[in-house]
Amino acid sequence: MLNFNAHLGFQFTELPFLQRFAAASLAGFKAVEFPSPHAYDASVLGDLLQEHKLKLVQFAAPVGETKGLAAVPGKEDEFRHGLKVICTETALGYFFSDFHKAQDALERFPDIRLILDLYHAQILTQDAIGMLRAYHHRTEHVQIADWPGRHEPGTGSMDFLSLFNMLQQLDYSGWVGCEYHPSGVTTDTLGWMSRFKSDL
Repeated sequence: MLNFNAHLGFQFTELPFLQRFAAASLAGFKAVEFPSPHAYDASVLGDLLQEHKLKLVQFAAPVGETKGLAAVPGKEDEFRHGLKVICTETALGYFFSDFHKAQDALERFPDIRLILDLYHAQILTQDAIGMLRAYHHRTEHVQIADWPGRHEPGTGSMDFLSLFNMLQQLDYSGWVGCEYHPSGVTTDTLGWMSRFKSDL
């Protein structure tokens, strides 16, 4: 059985951010991720996670003027400092914009683990299944969205039944982050989870 987590930067956006924790819990999620909680005191977020019995499985560190701050020579101190605070803005451009760069980093640094975004893998390679097969052994966290449109599974052309079956066959035990823009009100667009779970 796969474990799906809510992405509070994309889902439940019809609500103010701090109300999304309760909404995610009520919708059945056991974990959340979000990109930039910098505007809120960590203790407030911690209390919400505890109150609603949610795990925090992923958030973003600051990325500088362009995404990929860690890859910019001379920015090492800024990157290290950024790990201590939360991302303050979304920036355009991302250094690891193709899997050849990622492969090079993985070969040089064997302890690095991936957040494998299958939506972007599909855009970049037109073969999300192949990317999952190639990189699953280095993957710590998976994110999903259908393509095109970046909405929930079942709204585009990606073969999620095959993707989810492969994750199970590969014994993936991590979280699958729902990093998509719901095509309607979030709670009205979650039927795909029960539909796919019944088919897996």
